[in-house]
Parts: sequence; structure tokens; C-alpha cells
Amino acid sequence: MLEAIRTHSKSWIAKLILVLITIPFALWGIDSYFATGSAGAAVATVGDLEITERDFSQALQNQRDAIQSQGGNVDIDNKEFRTQVLNQLVDTRLMTLAANQAGIFIPEGQVMGTLSTIPQFQDNGAFSEAKLDAWLRNRAIGRGELLNMIHEEALMRQLQFGYGEGSVVATTAAGLLAKQLAQKREVSEAAFSASSYAATVKVEDAAVEAEYKANPASYTAPEQIRVRYVVLSMAEVADQIQVAEDKVKEYYEANKARYTDPEQRRASHILIKTEPGMDAAAKAAAKAKAEQLLKDLRQSPGKFADMAIQHSQDPGSGSRGGDLGFFTRDMMVKPFADAVYGMKVDQISDLVESEFGYHIIRLDGINPGTVQGYAVVKQDIINELKAQEAHRKFAEVADRFSNMVYEQPDSLDPVVRELGLKAQDSGWISKDAAEPGLLRNPRLLDAMFSPDAVEQKHNIEAIDVAPDTLVSARVLEHKPAALRPLAEVSADIRQRLASQAARAKAIEQGKAALASAQSGNPGTGFGPVQELSRMQPTTIPLAAVKSIFQASTAKLPTYVGVETPDGYRVYRISKVTQGDAPEGQASQIQRDLTRLVAQEELRAYMEYVRARAKVEINETALERKVD
Repeated sequence: MLEAIRTHSKSWIAKLILVLITIPFALWGIDSYFATGSAGAAVATVGDLEITERDFSQALQNQRDAIQSQGGNVDIDNKEFRTQVLNQLVDTRLMTLAANQAGIFIPEGQVMGTLSTIPQFQDNGAFSEAKLDAWLRNRAIGRGELLNMIHEEALMRQLQFGYGEGSVVATTAAGLLAKQLAQKREVSEAAFSASSYAATVKVEDAAVEAEYKANPASYTAPEQIRVRYVVLSMAEVADQIQVAEDKVKEYYEANKARYTDPEQRRASHILIKTEPGMDAAAKAAAKAKAEQLLKDLRQSPGKFADMAIQHSQDPGSGSRGGDLGFFTRDMMVKPFADAVYGMKVDQISDLVESEFGYHIIRLDGINPGTVQGYAVVKQDIINELKAQEAHRKFAEVADRFSNMVYEQPDSLDPVVRELGLKAQDSGWISKDAAEPGLLRNPRLLDAMFSPDAVEQKHNIEAIDVAPDTLVSARVLEHKPAALRPLAEVSADIRQRLASQAARAKAIEQGKAALASAQSGNPGTGFGPVQELSRMQPTTIPLAAVKSIFQASTAKLPTYVGVETPDGYRVYRISKVTQGDAPEGQASQIQRDLTRLVAQEELRAYMEYVRARAKVEINETALERKVD
């Protein structure tokens, strides 16, 4: 525990809280969460919630794209990868189920407030309806799907953070840990480095030859190829598209509403909730309470904020005096929006009934809409028109690309000429090392190293290596895997054997010195005294710090030794000082440990939810490719 605290003390909250369950935003990107589950058979069910083939396929693709964007590779047909992604999807459904069962309520105002603060939808610090519309259009996503995703995300976050409220770590325990972290020990080091013994080591030719014969796989050059390859991507298609100025202007005039930031209004409200299925008496009581509040406000309008804090049943805005911030008309349900957009600033509405209950609304401010000029949005329109045309043409061009590399297998030149592409030659590549990165795609590598490609030098089929990116290649040269000659690798073998022998001697001498010191003959060779703590270990290796602080200090001096990559080190511990913990550290440790406990409690609770929920996995989905 102490070593973990020392290692992670600078970023505990970021690294330790909520690592059990991955938030969908972080795992798959926002797109995956918009799959509504209406397409394809269920690959898994969690209670009454389904995970469809579309959900699963989208999650696989997004996870793969995220890994490839970081320079990694993954095969979405790999069963282990598919199992991991499906389990994570199940976890998100379980969290939604758990949140609903826990009665967690996310008010509409909180959802709308979150939407208005998402950076992608902001322009100069204010919510932009035009940016939201463009974002939704580019992804073929409905506004309702986006709002539902924000609602689900908030549900899961509420569930996760809720577990931090009830977790308790004793102040005494945190204080003891802080004292242990502050403890300092004075040590001296005696180093036994392999380099000091290198001159005493001689590696015989027979040893080199024996190593070579005993481990042929270590000295075998992998199979390698050089290829010529052609890439067809959406960007390649878009680069060939020109958009006329008159088309850009025509589009701007036809869609000017898109480039108009709509009027925004700021309002505060007091909500008295009603629920679906509420009996008539309870609903009448809620209305009577709202009417009385409205009557009181008519007499004392200046008390609106105080009354919202005291009486509003919207937890998202009630604590802020009912303030909902700025919003556009379509961000609110119709009865609420109609009332707000028919009011004057500082006016208090009559009772407004919505699906959430009875609202008393005060209009606090108005931001009139503004129109973005043609010059400002021209390049965005050009990019959008190019993207639209590229999406239309890409499927057609991709089919032509795929057909040509297959139908004319002896050369890539025809497809290069017809589609205006560029052929490139790679260096020597193997299945474990390929440049550029797109050649590291597992399916592409398998195709390039196939017998037909290597022996017949035929074009490989067009492989989808990334979204809207196809690659075909043909082998130019091939080197089969072969055992490298002894003469070629003997120098490397000799150096490695010499290094191993020198390190072994250093460790032997270091252990002998430790034993001598522990028997009362410390000898010489110790360096100057260093003072260290678990939080400030200076240059001493972490493994040595752990051994130093695990050593008993009942009798000083005492000695410990550790093996290191370069040999062996002996440490003499001569003094122990109980230092003072920095101000506030015990409190920080208590908070961080509380989060650790909360994380463990959440893990246990999710296991409980999973055990009670009926989770069924379609195992065939893990075996087959989902397109």
C-alpha cells in the first residue's frame, strides 16, 4: 500500500477513481453510443436490454479505430478482442440497469445544461445551434438520440460517484500512513557493477557456438518481403473534387438558417414534480402546492431564488436558485419553451404543466440570434460539399478499385492510371515490423504473406485497413526465413554472454559483501550518506527503496541488498527519522483511499447486479465477423 501511495500520489484521483467500469465516451467514442439497438439480432441481452449486432459492430470498429489512431494494431475478428469489447458493452448496460433500479433521476435541465456546455457545440464560448446541427448531420444522428445518450451517461456517472459518498476511511489510518510516508532513512550505497568485471570475463568460441546451436530461433531472420502498394481513401477521393463558387453561394443561401445562431433565453424555474401514473389526489396536491408558491411569488417576486432553493424538486437547478442558464427553444419541452418564448425579461409565468410536473418560470435574459456571414462559413461549406460528394463517389470508386486489382492481378499500374492514385514501394517488412503504419494491419499482412502473393506475385485483394481506407499491394521481392550464419551473429552472441557473465560475477561479489556486512564486517566501498523517504527516493532504484523500508531497524546499522539490471547493490541503513507529514497530506490520503474503497464497493455492487440480472451471451457472435 505504501509503495502504491508513493507511486501514484501526484495523480490519484485521475488514475484510481472509476477505473473499474469504462465510460462509453472514453472507450468507443461518442458515435457508438448512438446505436439505438434496432438493427440486427441480439448478440447479448442484459435483463430486458439488448445488445444488437449493430451495437457490437459499431463498438468493434470504434475501438479498432481508436487503437489504430495511437499507432497500434488489432484484428476485430480476434475472439479475445471481441470478447473484451462485448463484456464492456454488457457492463454499460448493467450500469444503466443498476442506475434505474437505484431510482437515480436525471432532470431535463441537467441534460440540457450538459448539451450547452459540450465544447464541440460552442462558438466563442456560447452554445451554437449551427455547430450542433452540423455535428448531428455529419453523423446522421438525431437530436433525440444525442439527448438520450447524455441522459444515459449522466445516469452512469451518478451511480459511480454515488458510491464515493458512503465510503469511509478512518482519519487515524490515514494519519498513520502519512507518518510512514514522511519517515526518512539515511543510507549509504556500495555498487557492484557488471562493467567492473567485464575485463575479467573471457568467452570461448565453443561457448558462442553452443549458444548458437542451442537457440537457433533467436538467430533466425524472419520472412521478409518488399511490396508495391496503393491506397484509396476518402481523403484521396475528396482531394480530386472541385466545388464551384456559385455552388457554395447557392448552398449558403438555401441553408442560411443553419448559419444563424438562434435566439437564446435564460430562465429560472421552480418545479413541483409529478410522475406518470400518479393518482389524481397526489397530482392535485402537487398542483395546489405549486399554485400556493406562485401566489407567494406574486407578492414577493424578489424571493424567487430563495423559494427555488427551498421548494424546487429539480435537483439540477434548485440548488442554484432555479437557474437553467441559456438555452434555445428546441432544447426544452414544448410547453416550457412556448411559455419562455412568450415572456418578457423579469416576468414570472403562470403555472406551466409539462411531462415533468408544474413549473413556475421567470425569464432572466435574452440573447438575440446572429447570422454568420458568407466569408466566415465559406470554407466550412466547401469542406462539407466535398465530403458529401466524396461519400457519394467513394463507394463507386472503391468498387472499381477492388474489381480492378482483382481482375488485373499482374500489375497495379492500371488502377493507378484510371483512378489517379499513387503507387508506393515499401522497404523490407516482416509480420512483426512494417512501415508505414497502415501496412501493419493484420489482415493486410496475412494477405501479403500468403502463398499466392509471395509465389505468384499477384495483387492482393483490396483490404479495409481503416474507415474508408482500402489498400492493395503486390510483392516485389521475398526473403524466406533463414538461420543467420554464425559469423554474422557471433559478435552479438559473444557480447551478450560476456555481459551475462560479468553481471553474474557482480551479483556473486555483492551477495558476499552483504553477508560479510551482516556478520559484522562491513568493509569499504560505501558511498556518501543519502537521506530518502518513500515520497522522495532520490536516484535509488524503486526495488531498493522497497527493500530499505521493509528492513527492520531495531538494531542499526543494518544492511540490505538488491539485484539490479547492471549488477548488485548493498545498502547500509544508519539512521531513521520520523519526519512530519506535509500539511494536508493526511486529508488527501484519506480522500484518495476513500475513492479506492468506493471503487471496490462499486465493483462488488456491479458483480451483485450482474448475478441478479439475466445476462445471456450469443457465443457465435464471438466467433464470426460482424460486418
